[in-house]
Amino acid sequence: MLTDEELLEHIHQLMPLADLASGDRHKLAETAIQVSQSSGEIIHSSEVTDKIFYLLQGNCELRYVDYAVLPPIQISEGSEQALRPVFSEHEATEVCLHLITDCVFMELDRKLFNRLIEKEALVDEHMLSQQIGYIETNIYNEILKSVESGKLKLPSLPEVAVKIKHAVEQPDVKIKDISKMVEMDPALSARMIQVANSALNRGSVPVKSIRDVIVRLGLKTTRNLIMSFCVANLFETRHVLLKKKMQEFYQHSIEVAATAFALGQHIRSLEADQLLLAGLIHDIGVIPVITYIEKSGFEFASEEEVDRLIRVLRVATGVLVVKSWGLPNEMLNVVSHAEHWHRDNGEEIQLVDVIVIAQIYNMMGHKETQNMPDMNRVPAFKKLSSGKHDPAFAMSILDQARDEIQSIQEMLTN
Repeated sequence: MLTDEELLEHIHQLMPLADLASGDRHKLAETAIQVSQSSGEIIHSSEVTDKIFYLLQGNCELRYVDYAVLPPIQISEGSEQALRPVFSEHEATEVCLHLITDCVFMELDRKLFNRLIEKEALVDEHMLSQQIGYIETNIYNEILKSVESGKLKLPSLPEVAVKIKHAVEQPDVKIKDISKMVEMDPALSARMIQVANSALNRGSVPVKSIRDVIVRLGLKTTRNLIMSFCVANLFETRHVLLKKKMQEFYQHSIEVAATAFALGQHIRSLEADQLLLAGLIHDIGVIPVITYIEKSGFEFASEEEVDRLIRVLRVATGVLVVKSWGLPNEMLNVVSHAEHWHRDNGEEIQLVDVIVIAQIYNMMGHKETQNMPDMNRVPAFKKLSSGKHDPAFAMSILDQARDEIQSIQEMLTN
């Protein structure tokens, strides 16, 4: 068992707790409970959904109950894995923890943990405070309460996408294992073969199997494309007006994603398929806002009122979604700062920079010049290519890639 001082010091090292303000880490430390468990015991994730665990002492093994293909994850005290929560709140399938030795865990209240984490979402709080009013604040709080109580479900990726995401992150994953997962979804398999044989990726010999697809595209590209296809299917609703809004945002998202992908072909430090996914999720917060309006029976006076709610709340709700999917901070930045035209985040080009450029290009294409920033004052343009520090260079790349952008849009809408 750790002393109170040792426990507080340990909390400062944990992920994602290390990103919290010092005062919030102290709050967690005050409510933490140390629990001893004996070797040979098994803890199922479904039994502790209201708690969050970190391994403090001992050795254990995390196993997927319903999916034996995925290798077990070893967790040992002092390891990097022990700096992360033992169970994810959003596991796609049942997992269990097998204790190899006697173990000591730190137990935290998950609701408190989530509240403190959400305070640290990568959102420009000053920007939100200037736009959000009393009504929007109440609605956002209602969305949070509905999510916590289970009355409102955040958009979730299909099981096959989550399994593939987890599998690709394992160091010893095999192509044949990923192939089996993709083949479980015939429609997804057909789309992946179609993409691999498209002009964007075509080789000398057409591919006919998912194994060949993965060999041609690579594991990470396969994962990102599958997640992109799955994200595309989430923009759905039955309400007539809300369906119109959902379709508008989805069309915008695929246009931005296609443009970002085309730009990615010219950026060595970023992967084009990752930019495709970033473009598709940059407005993902639209979905829970529209879902809340539909499910709660919220009465809106006009289409303009719906537009305002979406515009004001989509960043904060988008952060909720991206966190629930366990995506990296780069994707959180995309959701949080995709329309911060003048944000300068250093010399190295990042995902969010490319999404900013893609959005401005999209505004130009739709002749939405009223709110479009002066491109010469947008830092993202200056980072696109060394030696070419003007927006005209980005525009020339995109003009040359019009056919490619059209092909990608068709790929995402078919």
